[in-house]
Amino acid sequence: MQTAAERDTPAAAAAAVRTRRRGLPAAPPVLTVGLLATYTIDPVEPYLQVPLADADLVPEIVVGPYNQIMPECLDDRGQTARLDPDVLVVAPRWEEMPDGEEEAELLRLADAARAAADRRGTCLVFVLPALPHLRGGAADAGRPDGIAAAATAARQRLRDRLAGHPHVLVADAEEAVRDVGALRAHHPALYAFARIPYTEEVFWRLGLGIARLLRTRFGGVPRAMVLGGDLVTPAYAEVLRDPLLRLGEAGMRLAVAAPEHREPFLEALAGDWAPLAPYLAGAWPAPADTGPLRAVAADLGPSLLLTADPLLAGEAGGVDGLEAVLLGPAPESWPAQLQEAGVFDRPLGGRPGPDGAAPPVPPGESAGTLSLADFVAGLDVSVTFGEPGEAVEAVHPKAVELLARAKDFVLGPVPDGFDPARFAGDGRLLLTADVRDRFGDYGLGAVAALEFSAGVCRVEVFSVSCPVMGRGVEPLVLGEIVEIAGRRGCAAVELVLTPTGRNGVALEFAAEAEDRTWQDGGGRTVAVRAVER
Repeated sequence: MQTAAERDTPAAAAAAVRTRRRGLPAAPPVLTVGLLATYTIDPVEPYLQVPLADADLVPEIVVGPYNQIMPECLDDRGQTARLDPDVLVVAPRWEEMPDGEEEAELLRLADAARAAADRRGTCLVFVLPALPHLRGGAADAGRPDGIAAAATAARQRLRDRLAGHPHVLVADAEEAVRDVGALRAHHPALYAFARIPYTEEVFWRLGLGIARLLRTRFGGVPRAMVLGGDLVTPAYAEVLRDPLLRLGEAGMRLAVAAPEHREPFLEALAGDWAPLAPYLAGAWPAPADTGPLRAVAADLGPSLLLTADPLLAGEAGGVDGLEAVLLGPAPESWPAQLQEAGVFDRPLGGRPGPDGAAPPVPPGESAGTLSLADFVAGLDVSVTFGEPGEAVEAVHPKAVELLARAKDFVLGPVPDGFDPARFAGDGRLLLTADVRDRFGDYGLGAVAALEFSAGVCRVEVFSVSCPVMGRGVEPLVLGEIVEIAGRRGCAAVELVLTPTGRNGVALEFAAEAEDRTWQDGGGRTVAVRAVER
């Protein structure tokens, strides 16, 4: 459960989790969790790791390529498929969908993710996108065709499409934004620089929500609620009765923390606590060599201790199978504290049909038919190359920025002293590529540095920006390199590789390119070789 600091302001809570993460002991992972998003989702990692570790579900968290949900779900040889995670988190954002096609594209992503989970036997956590922050002004809320209405309808379509599926859990980014407050949730400057749309507080709430879902799936949930003796009074009946009734109806048994409190509680059940009587657990023995809390846990199995007494909560911390929920000093806030503590988190079963079985979920049109090649072909990608000999000063700042940010598709680290502004002439050429597709105009999407010597075109720098990866840009750029090399009289192109730990996509691309036959515009064969630096 959360510490006191984690129940404080969102900023303090997020900071407390980051601090706790640094102190987590090393432990072998229990779950492998892959993350795919249309934005930079890396900041969620500590907020997912800490609560999962608290639940004895120590995770290995691997962030997939940026904005590659569809390719990674469709490609069973891709990075995510090779990772073979126990859990795949897929988190699209409304704002990253093509204008006017937001709902259709979100449904395609959901279908592809669900189909991938089926094929790979993976638990899918699909994160419903938050409502867009920038809408159509004050009147948008009243427009049936407004942005808010369209996003709300799309979110419900997604929920209907995914509900009841055995491999799917649904989280909601809108809940995280709402918990933090819309004015504090978004980070436009960080999004412009690093495609991180949310503040740390939102990632904290999102990570916590996903972790709570995974706990119900993989970690089990408590089977009993144990009331501390300090709560068994008529004064607290009004505030606790309804939450405890909900737990009883959900299948949890109710008990009291010590035998001496049982009789007073039985008497109380004749009054304000009467609706709880059907859910009261039977008596249990309390051997002399164990305390009453250990006896409760041994008899009832995994349980929650509900108390406002810090000493009793501390005692429960040393009892296996017993987890304390320490309530604050204001009883009127207790129901909200129980909600925040995850007390009501229960496994979600499928919606029963007339015969008691979960009804089938209608698949999307693209769920089982869309291939990776179909996806790339449907993007309508357009690549415009800079003119050979073009003044590199004009593209220098953008090229430097792309080279600094690109991590997944790079041949290796940028060589020391490499300066795009000076890479021209004397048998050298800087190739740049602007990219656009039906999602929008990405501007500069690829940079390659070509050196020509002794009939060989040597390429040490070939970087593709994350937003355009997996869209068919890479072979188009290499095709242009081959064309230029052929015109320069080169019989071979050498791609100079250095593994970085993150550039596996580029290394695989180079290996596959080596096996292909490449020709320049004049029909001359140009060999492509992958060599180590």
